[in-house]
Amino acid sequence: MRRFLLLGQTGVGKSSFVNATFGVRLASTSDFEACTKTVEYYSRHHTFGDICLIDTPGLAEDTLERDEAYLRLISGQVKLDELFAAIYITRLDDNRLRPDEQRTLSRLTRYLGAKVWRRSWLVMTFAASVPAARRVDVIAKRIEQLEGYLRQIALSDGDGSSFTGFNMRVVIDNVVADWTKEGKPILSILADDNN
Repeated sequence: MRRFLLLGQTGVGKSSFVNATFGVRLASTSDFEACTKTVEYYSRHHTFGDICLIDTPGLAEDTLERDEAYLRLISGQVKLDELFAAIYITRLDDNRLRPDEQRTLSRLTRYLGAKVWRRSWLVMTFAASVPAARRVDVIAKRIEQLEGYLRQIALSDGDGSSFTGFNMRVVIDNVVADWTKEGKPILSILADDNN
């Protein structure tokens, strides 16, 4: 079974990603408040293969103390060496790498270790919110910002080789099903043996 750890800030669509991936409402979501307060495992057998998505509480929701409690929860309940990949989820329509997201990336690295990024994927949500004419440029800029910051963290830790870039980059919209004609089921990407 391929296990994927979902990481990111509150409100980026981690739980919606679970629901969109499996095509059924498994994880609670809300437009108004954070729903995920514990580490939740969602496993499904599918024709594409057996997949387990590990949903985690969103960071940067409230206080530093809450973030640290969530990070201790994640590091205590998830066996990182059993993961196929960590999936960092961020909003595509947030066109800046804001200080709160920088702190989130730094805290994830500190609590989970730089090794969490060695086999990591990037999922950018809310893609339909970005006008089609700007989407390619916005995708490139978000990837550049995130990867550049993670490289910077690796260099400051004295391990410049610990992050070379995300192994996979996926652009989705958790709400708008027909936002692109080039789409394919996320399950097929998660189960692809070439990844």
